[in-house]
Parts: sequence; C-alpha cells; structure tokens
Amino acid sequence: MKFHSNTCLLIFVCYFVQVFGTSEYGYHHRFQADKNDREILDILTHDSRYDKRNKPPQQHIGVNISVLLLSLSSPSESSLTYEIEFLMHQKWVDHRLAHNHTIENRNALYALSHHRQIWKPDIFLVKHGSYKGINPSEVSLRIFGNGTVLYTMRRHLILNCEGDLPIFPFDSPMCDFNVESISNTKDKMTFRWMGPNAIEDSEESGSMALSPVLKNHNAYLVHNETLYCDKNELWRGDYSCLKVRLHFTRDKWFYYTTVFMPGMILVTSSFVTFWIEWNAEPARVTLGVTTMLNFFTTSNKFRSKLPVVSNLTAMNLWDGVCMFFIFASFIEFILVNYLARWVQDPEQQKKKKDNAILDNFLMATKAIEDKKHEMEATMVNLGDKVGSNIQQGLMGAGSGVRLEGDSDLEETPLPSPSFQHTPPQEEKGSRYTLQSVKMIDNYSRRIFPTAYILFVLYFFIRYHAIEGELSIHYYDYFEFE
Repeated sequence: MKFHSNTCLLIFVCYFVQVFGTSEYGYHHRFQADKNDREILDILTHDSRYDKRNKPPQQHIGVNISVLLLSLSSPSESSLTYEIEFLMHQKWVDHRLAHNHTIENRNALYALSHHRQIWKPDIFLVKHGSYKGINPSEVSLRIFGNGTVLYTMRRHLILNCEGDLPIFPFDSPMCDFNVESISNTKDKMTFRWMGPNAIEDSEESGSMALSPVLKNHNAYLVHNETLYCDKNELWRGDYSCLKVRLHFTRDKWFYYTTVFMPGMILVTSSFVTFWIEWNAEPARVTLGVTTMLNFFTTSNKFRSKLPVVSNLTAMNLWDGVCMFFIFASFIEFILVNYLARWVQDPEQQKKKKDNAILDNFLMATKAIEDKKHEMEATMVNLGDKVGSNIQQGLMGAGSGVRLEGDSDLEETPLPSPSFQHTPPQEEKGSRYTLQSVKMIDNYSRRIFPTAYILFVLYFFIRYHAIEGELSIHYYDYFEFE
C-alpha cells in the first residue's frame, strides 16, 4: 500500500513538471498542441490558481498606453461640448498567464471571451463630461507566451471644453482628459505612453495617432498632444497620470453665412433710405422698421444656441454696432422728413425765429447783419448833423446880416449832399430751404457707409486675423491651475 502511494505521488509530480515548468515568478504553462485557446484559457484563469482581484506578482507593474482617435463630433457649431470616440491600447506583463502554446504560427492567445476573468489595470478617466454607451466596448485581448497582455478597449466620451468666449466665434476650444490609476500609486503601477503617442526624451509632449477613416462632424481638430500630468494635477496623491489634450477650431464660414453676412446685408439695406425721396414716407418707414425687426429676429435666434454667459465681447460688439447703424438710419429719416415739412409749411415760415433747430444754422449771420444795419444808421445820422453845421457856417460868413427872406430859407431844410438815410431793407427770406434739408441725406450717403466699412474692417482684423489666429497657434494659452 505504501509503495502504491509513492508511485502515485511520483506520477503526479512527473505530470506536473511536464505540464508546468518553473519560471522566475511561478510556473510556465505547457500545453499540448491540440488544445484550443478556450481550453488553455480555462486552465490559466481557473479560480483555483488565478484571482483577478490580485495584481500580477511583480512588485512594480509598468502599463504602456496608446490612444487612437476614431471620430470627433460636436452637437452644433456654437457648442463647447465635443464627443470623441477612441481606442485605448494597454500593454502589461502578467507572469501568471505565461505559456508556451503556439498554434497556426502565432504565439498569442485570443482571450477576449475571458476578459472578465483576467486582471486589468484600474483606469480612471478624469475631467470629462460623461460616458456614452457603445457596443462593443471591449475590442481585443491577446496574451503572449511570456505573459504579456495586449488589451484594447473602445470608449466614447462627452467632453466639456473651454473656449475663449470674449472672441467667440473666432476662438479655438481646448478639451482635455486624464488617464489615472484608481488605487495603485506610482510605486506599484506606472502609466507610460507608447507607440505613436510616446514622448521623446527631448520633447515635452507627443501626439496621438489618427485613424485613417477618422470622422468629423462639426469638430475641426487642429492640434493634439499627449503629456504627463503636472504636479498641480495630482489631486488625489502620487498616482500615475497621463494627459490627452485636444485643440479644436470652429468653422468660420458657418458664422459668416449665418451671422455676419445677414447682418451686413440688413445694415446696408437700411442705408438705401438715403437715396429715397424725403416725402416717400411709406417706403422709408417700411424699410427702416423691417430691417430692425429682421436683425432682432436673426440675432435672437442665433443667440438662443449660444452659451448663456455675459462675456461674449465680440458678438456683443457686433450686435450693438449693427443695431446702432440701423436705428440711426431710421432716426435720420425722421429728422429729414420733419425739417422738410417744416420749411414747406407757410404758417411755419412766420415762426422760423422761434425754431431752435434751424436757427442754429444762421444765428451768427443774423447777428452780423443786425450789427451792420446799426452802424449804417449811425453813420447816416452823423453825416446829416455834420452837413447841417457846415451849411449854417457858410451862410453866416457870406452875408453877416439876416435878410428879410432868410426866415423862409432858414426854415427850409437843406438836403444832405451825399448822406441820405436809407431805411432798413425788408428782411430777406430765410435760407432754410428744401434743398438745404436734402443735403442731410447727401451727407448721410457718405458718412454712414464709410463709418460702417471702417467698423467691419476693424472687427474682422482684430478678432479674426489677430486674436483668432493667436488662439489657434498658441496651444498652451489655456493652462489652468
């Protein structure tokens, strides 16, 4: 009986050594060539020898990560929310899964069906809006002979991004999210970028790989970076952290065709009233009111889709100036129409001196004319007095005696030789004419379009050509502490 027990133990040991070979961390699994992947994985992940709750036996685990973008989208052109779909490749070594099985010239087991029984790094995606469910979420899982595990998962994130709203819609939103470990600190597990995402020693950042069939919908990616998190971002402690940064821009032509071009058309349409006669009230009133209502409707409809914030400086400036020009054009018509009717009304002609609006034009001229008439009257009176004195002196020197008929001559006034008193002429008619009122329209035809063109040039040069380009090419301007 004792001999039989020793024999059984020896047979078991020989079989165990044949199937399992020793390795640095445990046993190297040897399987017969006729076993398939499922049968081998059933043995490797059996509860009696593998516990997915425990990390691999090595003291420190290095996890290599790479990201491949599949699609980018945004619900609207004016949104700060972007959706991204990507594949995340993870690579680590688990010596408990080492084996020597090869089949069909491959040394990796397809273990996607057993992904729930295999330990995987505890990855936490930080700084995103929310997840979006997709199927399948697990794409690939392969186990190589030396225990290397290559795992690929598919994720869809809704990112809440940051934009430079004072220059909206010429800003370039910045989105980022972090890849962190949930429970393993750096001394136990470290994340590193690998493959196309790897960061060279001389570089501060790398870049992500883009799928050859990358799909974009209202999302225009201009730059992407892969980085290692700064110390300021390690909010939970000394945990390994990787950072993905995506830099988008907006479709400027969308805003030109839906916001700026309609606004410019409505403003320039309000200027047409300057070429319509002052007495065409129905045409000018209809045109002025219609342009104002259309602009308000277009502006409010577009603003209903914008973020509810108060610092949309560029858009506020555009709307405010356009509304000012449209309203000023309408007020100009009211002024011209009022003045033209005033100068055409005979009853109002008698009250021109009491009209403060038109009196300001010729106040200085009237003052000068009044002063001129006063001086003329003074000179005439002075001339009369001097002439009378001269005549009396000549008569007294010639006769020395008063003759009998001198009383008649004395009573007869001598005519002034050259200084005749001219009564003031009748006040000339007012210079306020219909033609002078029409000059207001003539000046407006030049002033309004010129001022608006200067504003449009200033607006697009500042926000599009200068600040907009800076926001695209300056990738680090959104570093938040």
